[in-house]
Amino acid sequence: MIFVKRLSIAIALCATVGAVQAAQVDAPVASNAYITRNNLDWAWASPLPASSGLDLSYQSQFGWRLPTAAELANAPLATDFIFAGANVPLGGTDPMTGANFSAINGQLTGAAACASPYFSNSYSHCDWQDGLGQPYGPWAGTPGAPSFGDQLVVRAVPEADTYAMLLAGLGVVGVVARRRRPTGAQMQN
Repeated sequence: MIFVKRLSIAIALCATVGAVQAAQVDAPVASNAYITRNNLDWAWASPLPASSGLDLSYQSQFGWRLPTAAELANAPLATDFIFAGANVPLGGTDPMTGANFSAINGQLTGAAACASPYFSNSYSHCDWQDGLGQPYGPWAGTPGAPSFGDQLVVRAVPEADTYAMLLAGLGVVGVVARRRRPTGAQMQN
């Protein structure tokens, strides 16, 4: 009986630990929560480096990953994440995910993209000043980044030709399916 009770407690603890590790939002990253630069989609994924609880388990199926050193050398600026229609309104919170910006200053002049709830199990904010570089520090993973540098994630942007081939393939499948569908006369025989 004691063994069964201890086993039940151990299973409950494992389930709790597994649940704690998952990101807050298990859904594809909204298109207004990231930007595209240099043939990559960039998401501001966490107010701390990847080693501090970044969760790519769900988002990796959509191609999201940590950037390489070469990619980080051409990383966007924090101000690049400002655009009309971005998920976090100026001074507000994303109504879908709860994402927001903390440690703001005068360089945050409009709505901006913060995707931390899609990648973090414990953070729903991005530290605006940490993404600005000096004196706060460069993005996590870049040379000289402090222990509190904000984390970016990337994924490859499919080329227009890839989309065109996909649409053409779907069109061919539709034509074949239409031809194979029996007509009313064929169905009566």
